[in-house]
Amino acid sequence: MGGARTALFNRLVAWRSGGEFILRIEDTDLDRCDPACESSIAQDLAWLGIAPDEGPGQGGPHAPYRQSERADVYATALERLRASGTVYRCFCTPAQLARQRERHAERGTASMYSGACRSIATDESEERALSGEPHVWRFAVDRSGDVVVHDLVHGEVTFRSATISDFVVARSDGSAVYDLACVADDGVMGITTVIRGDDHLPNTPRQILLHEALGQAVPRFAHIPLVLGPDGSPLSKSEGAMAVGALRDAGYLPEAVVNHLALLGWSDPEHRDVMSLREIADAFDIARISSSPTSHDPGRLRWFNAQHMHRLCPQARRDIVERHIGELPDVLDRSEVVAALAEEVEVAGDAAILAAPLAAPLPTDDEARLALAAPGAPAALRAAIAALIDAASGPRGGDESAAAVRSAIKATGVGMKVGLPALRAALTGRAHGLPIGMLLALLGPRGSIARAEASLAAIDSDDGRNE
Repeated sequence: MGGARTALFNRLVAWRSGGEFILRIEDTDLDRCDPACESSIAQDLAWLGIAPDEGPGQGGPHAPYRQSERADVYATALERLRASGTVYRCFCTPAQLARQRERHAERGTASMYSGACRSIATDESEERALSGEPHVWRFAVDRSGDVVVHDLVHGEVTFRSATISDFVVARSDGSAVYDLACVADDGVMGITTVIRGDDHLPNTPRQILLHEALGQAVPRFAHIPLVLGPDGSPLSKSEGAMAVGALRDAGYLPEAVVNHLALLGWSDPEHRDVMSLREIADAFDIARISSSPTSHDPGRLRWFNAQHMHRLCPQARRDIVERHIGELPDVLDRSEVVAALAEEVEVAGDAAILAAPLAAPLPTDDEARLALAAPGAPAALRAAIAALIDAASGPRGGDESAAAVRSAIKATGVGMKVGLPALRAALTGRAHGLPIGMLLALLGPRGSIARAEASLAAIDSDDGRNE
């Protein structure tokens, strides 16, 4: 969801500025890349209504859009850096680098490369490389002055050059690592604005140095705050966090997910909560993004979904719910079940859960067993059955049957807090669920009677064994 929110903000800025939203797959580390993730990203963005203008699926004037297919661009950039003398080969072994890190740890100082290879003469560097000695390419950071990031969210953020280590830009074979690949692509693609999570802010000084060394215009940066889960950890690591695809499968509306994502860190100038994508796009201003982390509340997302469900016309709600309900027995009127649940659920996927006990009573869970074992529960069931038998002989609807059942239970002296959970448990196997009136209407008097009598018989049988 955090990545989807970043994509949404990119899409909104592109719409507002008349620019293009480009999706680039940064897969320079092929060992960590999963091709299925690329397909999932494309599906998620399309479903949310924020598909990019250019990318692996759409193509475009800056193709290809996978960094693994753009080696020539990075080779050209590396050659330019070599020609300008801003990079050098580093022959330090992993063991040597590990010892450097250990010394910094012992001193309690930030780990930085020592610069041991920075003074190697060009001829010696060439000879050692030609002999096959392993090496990487490092950027020679000018230690004087500061690097200032003019961030659209955080304002001016200053990094002292003296704290920036000579960083790796390419491997022995010339293949680029993340920083060089991103900067080279930004230059040739004409990227003017980079919007990403603020966990990338520490990368930005290095990338600014590379832009300047390559003679490129530095893009505008906007580092948006992380989204935290309910437990305060980053959402990607939070307990119970759901991916966009999982939300889609669970029956959430894309409009609701977009609405929720937009308000994670951004605020509407008119203080609206429920908004369509078009309304968000018309009001969006990157200056209104907070620099503080924001929290994802699953309950608030459900609330947004309920609001957007009610914005739909009745037929649209029924169509969405229909897709989430499985097979139902012929004794149930499917269209009535769909219509009833469409008015009841906050999320369409909930319909499958609510429809299951309509198809057949579920095995009683602990709460249902307690409801059926409560003092007065058998008397309440007998009264309800009698009222339903009376209803079966006339044209009463569900609401009238429910009123008759309530009156009958009340007449026994058993409270509704005991009688109704017991009846619901008898009808469905659960003490909580759909309103009694809706259950009685969908099951019908005869279906309700049969289930209540079966449950009452089971209670009587258990009582008999316990005597």
